[in-house]
Amino acid sequence: MLEEYLRHFVRGTQKDWVKLLDVAQLCFNAQKSSSTNKSAFEIVTGQQPLLPHTLDSPQGVRSPLARSFSQEWKQNVEIARSCLEKAQKRMKKYADNNRRFVEFNAGDLVMVKVPDPRLSKSSRGRDPRLMQKYVGLYRSSSVLNGSLQN
Repeated sequence: MLEEYLRHFVRGTQKDWVKLLDVAQLCFNAQKSSSTNKSAFEIVTGQQPLLPHTLDSPQGVRSPLARSFSQEWKQNVEIARSCLEKAQKRMKKYADNNRRFVEFNAGDLVMVKVPDPRLSKSSRGRDPRLMQKYVGLYRSSSVLNGSLQN
């Protein structure tokens, strides 16, 4: 995931990625997880980090540089948020293209997906890229909640 963050901000020469790593990691750890509704930072420290865009800048800020930095940061956050929403919709669209609901009945012939072949003891010495991903045909004995049970 960090790789994906960096890809958006690294220059074409790709020589500045090391400078961006700390900021990218902080931003990644400050994002709330959809499953816990807390960020990794919040889980570890008990509070969200203070980031420049989360601080309310008083109207009487004397430094024009600080004011422009804060405004630019907020603008970049909004751009990033909209880009992420677009990317999420695009990924869902492409993922849904390959999904299909298939109904099975007891007695149907099916192929069974093999767990990761690299974890199997019988695969030692064999190239996992050439191993079968599915085995079968097996006759299903029953259907439970739309999925086959043998």
